[in-house]
Amino acid sequence: MKKIIYFSVLIFALCPGAVFGEGFEKILTQDSCIQSAIAIHPDILISAQNIEFANQRVLESRALYMPKIAVNLNLSKFNNTDPMVLSGDFTGMPVYLPAGIKNIYYSTRLSAWQGLYSGGRVKTINKLARINLDKVQNEAQSVKIKVVNNVKSAFNDALYNKEKLKLINSLAGKALSEAKSSKNKNSYSLHSELLKKAAAARYNYEKELLNLLNAVGLELNTIADISGEFQPEIKNIDLSRCIVLAYQFKPEMQATQYQESFDSLMLSLLSMQQYPTVSAGAAQEWTGDQIIGDASNWYVSLNVNIPVFDGGATFARVRQGKINVREAALKRSKTEDEVKLLINKAFLEYNFWKQQALQLPEEREKYGEADLDIIYNLNKSYYALELAVGAELNSY
Repeated sequence: MKKIIYFSVLIFALCPGAVFGEGFEKILTQDSCIQSAIAIHPDILISAQNIEFANQRVLESRALYMPKIAVNLNLSKFNNTDPMVLSGDFTGMPVYLPAGIKNIYYSTRLSAWQGLYSGGRVKTINKLARINLDKVQNEAQSVKIKVVNNVKSAFNDALYNKEKLKLINSLAGKALSEAKSSKNKNSYSLHSELLKKAAAARYNYEKELLNLLNAVGLELNTIADISGEFQPEIKNIDLSRCIVLAYQFKPEMQATQYQESFDSLMLSLLSMQQYPTVSAGAAQEWTGDQIIGDASNWYVSLNVNIPVFDGGATFARVRQGKINVREAALKRSKTEDEVKLLINKAFLEYNFWKQQALQLPEEREKYGEADLDIIYNLNKSYYALELAVGAELNSY
């Protein structure tokens, strides 16, 4: 009975493919995982939709430069003692109805209006739309960095557990061979303990594989295995260079700059509410018993609107805008300090594990569990440093 149990556990630990079938549906490498995540991860797809929405807002703001052309068709039946005007809220455009009785009365109007001067409002609205697009693209870049970093970390976790499983299996095989040759009870006990550790390592590997599939955005029922070299990420990294790269690429740093620009433009836009606006328009109108009636009216108009007094609301909004500008400057300073602290801590942790990794045995066959732990923690700290900087350190 004991032999049967040992054999079953050995099959489970040494031949993991037997549990899931003869082969794997997907063999995942780190590069393939990153490419798949960029293509299918829900967060990245949502970011792409946000960018498209912001693009449409830019197109909408450009339309403010274009003239407004409208056609109004109205059919009315009335009995008016005096002439009256239908509200523009009801018809879309105000419609004049003469005095008298009409069973059918048509009004057809073609009109066009063009803004000539708005005190810089239209130009500022366009700038706001473009800055908003830059903000959304920056947020999308932040999402991409986090997704890719999560994939790297999850792949490192899975690969570490796979290497650990291989090591334990190898030790278990050696212990079994020694037990058979020497018939030493201690060797049999060691073999039994190693089989238990192998089963636990197998469980941890399967769990981390699920985390990897989730990080990539693949279905959790995907049958997969991973392939890759579990090598230490030993790099020559300079702290000051990391901080410079963070100022260039860290989305959180750029987000504060965009917010400052956005708040400054909003303040300008609020100030422009005090400026007059000038527009010109023209319309041709036909009225009568036909859709294109006998009576024809037209006009050309120049309209100037000058704000005089609104109870001080504009001044209050301007003061609110100034407060937002000062708040954005304070947030930028705070974010810079937080990013620098994050980089310093990540750099310190990476250097600690780097020194440990430099003392690893030259021959990989001599690696033990403690050596695998060092490589795992080194790579984990390296990916944490990349996330803190906001850029792949291999590229710069």
